[in-house]
Amino acid sequence: MSKLKCQFHCHTGQDPVDYIRHTERGLIDRAAKLGYDVLAISCHNVVIFNDDLRKYAAAKRILLIPAIEKTVEKKHILILNADVSAQNIKSFKDLRKYKNTKKDCLIIAPHPFYPGNSAVNKQLYENLELFDGLEYCWFHSPRTNRCNKKAVKMAETYKLPIIATSDNHNLKYLDSAFSIVTAEKNIKSIFSAIKKNHIQIVSHGLPLWKMAFIYGKMIFLSLVKVLAPR
Repeated sequence: MSKLKCQFHCHTGQDPVDYIRHTERGLIDRAAKLGYDVLAISCHNVVIFNDDLRKYAAAKRILLIPAIEKTVEKKHILILNADVSAQNIKSFKDLRKYKNTKKDCLIIAPHPFYPGNSAVNKQLYENLELFDGLEYCWFHSPRTNRCNKKAVKMAETYKLPIIATSDNHNLKYLDSAFSIVTAEKNIKSIFSAIKKNHIQIVSHGLPLWKMAFIYGKMIFLSLVKVLAPR
């Protein structure tokens, strides 16, 4: 068993929803410099994974996990070890069927109690059996962390693991939050360790002014993506 530095929630330039400058290889390069052992590319509604990327990551000693941040009934759901059929999920009924079919995936509720329509929020309680863990979101400060505290409390109540991620859109913040998992360096062992809560989270937090700046920039870049000619 090893202590593996893991980043389970990242977006890249192929994301169809958000405007992101870096490529998949750029993300892998940055992750390698920061000492990551495990990385998941989880763009919105599309699986960005192929054998070339897997080999490129492996050459840098990174296990690349296929993933997707899927919109399910307008809520964001993070699916690790996803295949392309996950792109067809529309409803929680579909998600339940997918999980029953693909036993080796891991389903996480990203930023579950944050403001905005994309947070799963009350649907988390209604579909609790579908989730293998809750995300500890990177976007917080030491002074304002109510949403993550609510996620931690729920995880403790229902004995679910908490997974810290950077939900990365900007390589500058890739190391803002991550997880350390004690496992062998393969998907089966890592997922088993997560379910057994053999995981340590690291999340640094941000000053309030920086949170405001980043949030404003993200909104601006999202508008650029929407308004850009196709």
